[in-house]
Amino acid sequence: MKKTIFLFAIHCHQPVGNFEHILEQAYQKSYLPFINVMAKHPRIRFTVHYSGILYDWFLVKHPEFIDLLKKLVKRGQIEVLTGGYYEPILPFIPDVDKLGQIEMSNQFIRDKLGAVPAGLWLTEGVWEPSLPKVLSEAEIEYTLLDEHYFLAAGLSQDKLNGCYLTEDQGKMLKVFPIDGKLLELIPFKTPEETIKYLKSLAKEGNPSIAVFADDGEKFGFRQDNHHWIYEEGYLERLLTSLEENNKDIQTMTFSRYLEEYSALGQIYLPTASYPRMAAGFFRNFLVEFPEANNMHKKMLHVSNKLETLRSAKIFIGGGERDKQVGEIAQELFQGQCSCICWPEFVGGFFHQHLRGAIYEHLIKAEVGLEKFNRQGKEFAEVTVSDLNKDGQDEVIISNSILNLYCAPANGGAIYEIDYKPKAVNLINNLTRNSKPGYCFVDNFLAQGTNLDKFSSGEFKESGDFAGEPYFFMPKRSHHEVSLVLSREGMVAGLPLKVEKQISLVAKQSIIHLNYKITNLGKEQDEFWFGTEAIFSVGQKDLSGIVSGENKVKNIRVVDEMSIFDILLEFEEPTTVWRFPLEKFLPANSQEKASLQGTVIFPNWKFVLAPGESWENKIILRIEE
Repeated sequence: MKKTIFLFAIHCHQPVGNFEHILEQAYQKSYLPFINVMAKHPRIRFTVHYSGILYDWFLVKHPEFIDLLKKLVKRGQIEVLTGGYYEPILPFIPDVDKLGQIEMSNQFIRDKLGAVPAGLWLTEGVWEPSLPKVLSEAEIEYTLLDEHYFLAAGLSQDKLNGCYLTEDQGKMLKVFPIDGKLLELIPFKTPEETIKYLKSLAKEGNPSIAVFADDGEKFGFRQDNHHWIYEEGYLERLLTSLEENNKDIQTMTFSRYLEEYSALGQIYLPTASYPRMAAGFFRNFLVEFPEANNMHKKMLHVSNKLETLRSAKIFIGGGERDKQVGEIAQELFQGQCSCICWPEFVGGFFHQHLRGAIYEHLIKAEVGLEKFNRQGKEFAEVTVSDLNKDGQDEVIISNSILNLYCAPANGGAIYEIDYKPKAVNLINNLTRNSKPGYCFVDNFLAQGTNLDKFSSGEFKESGDFAGEPYFFMPKRSHHEVSLVLSREGMVAGLPLKVEKQISLVAKQSIIHLNYKITNLGKEQDEFWFGTEAIFSVGQKDLSGIVSGENKVKNIRVVDEMSIFDILLEFEEPTTVWRFPLEKFLPANSQEKASLQGTVIFPNWKFVLAPGESWENKIILRIEE
């Protein structure tokens, strides 16, 4: 008898840091009505996955939803997939964190839902051939992948009627192909079309499988289709049709299928991801967007420090020590959420508040590590290493209040300022005018430059300092650390030397920046120098404003969300240009550009004779 086994799965997720009203809308329009309708059809077997972000939110806001899921598990109607708890892209995080996040999800599903998960939802479908080993170690039996991964491995379309076995280093994993045609049909076409397609897959002999696995938000929350799915009864009609055609179409969970049927054979799948993840190899998203690479490498930096702590042979503290390490790990795990590398505007990397949430949790993890390791002792330290894994050394200057991430090879600029009391990165920006949105970028302007040209990126750079490598030397003393930077370059054909020293003192939320600019040429000339600071705060303070102020000695940027101010003080009176930084949008975005930060550009004109130097001091204070 010909029969098709229909394996029906949904995946539900909201990014770490998403707005409360979005989660509530998704719950009311999609998560709750979907389960309510499914619960009315107990003969329809299906599979669900919820990210840990949603589990945490359900427990606080809608614990009755957890009870409903537990009820469906108990009566055998649903299977629950595990995954990385905070929805990380698994190949992007260390193996120890893969295992930790999966176990965190497993434990929640066991304790709160009464199920033992066997399958895993693979975040954003990002697959690498090394995954079977670590997933096997996590006691995962199977995962689901888009059918084009199997086609890329050489299978023909007519062979996608069952699951396959793959392995890495002898560790095995079963993989199911997700049917692309079903993704087009459900929930967009009529139930009759879906039933017709499922029947067409049936063959003599062993039943064929048809796997649907897609975002649960497509059932009522996205595409403005709540009315179609629930009020016009699409989902109800689909389930009723499946029940009426149960002789030809059998719904089943994945684990039940694996109990009854063997894998069709062995396969090795190539590295792959959803086509929209990136052109070519998906990891190149980190190359396309250096800001994503900065976030990712900061995450690895924090993870490595946590693993060092875990592996240390510390025999004091006992349960309290384990509790602290667990809390640090939870912050790290939240900082591994997939929005670091999600390349679409909806719920992804281009949202400043989502990037900010990633930084918040990574900074909190760092602070937890510092408290554990330093036991409350004040410090000021400087660390030199290739943090970004780009072949160039970066420098971290830090104390108990601030982290300054400096890039000597990129203009000696600061690309991250972590204000630890509020767990916020003050430079959470995207690229501006093909230049990194960093802080203290050294510019020399040509005559005729004005505020409009500078703010639009149409100005002419007269020197070769911005973005170019600086020589650097860290300096340490007991209570103060510094980074001394210098570069000899050219400005309008004249040789010039720029020296700057960035200093941080223990227990202070103050950055000291000393500049010395020397004319190395044989002629007297006038120079127009400015240092560009871009802060991802103060949007409300400067909304719609493009302005210049002459001969000021300080300027204040107010961040109303985090309730602190950034005060810049100048030893030499200056002209300050300030303007809002528009949000970067991908080419396919339908959104209008909006603010993501504030650009502050103090600039000075001065005349230098041969061998003469101009000096200035800038102080950045953070005040609450």
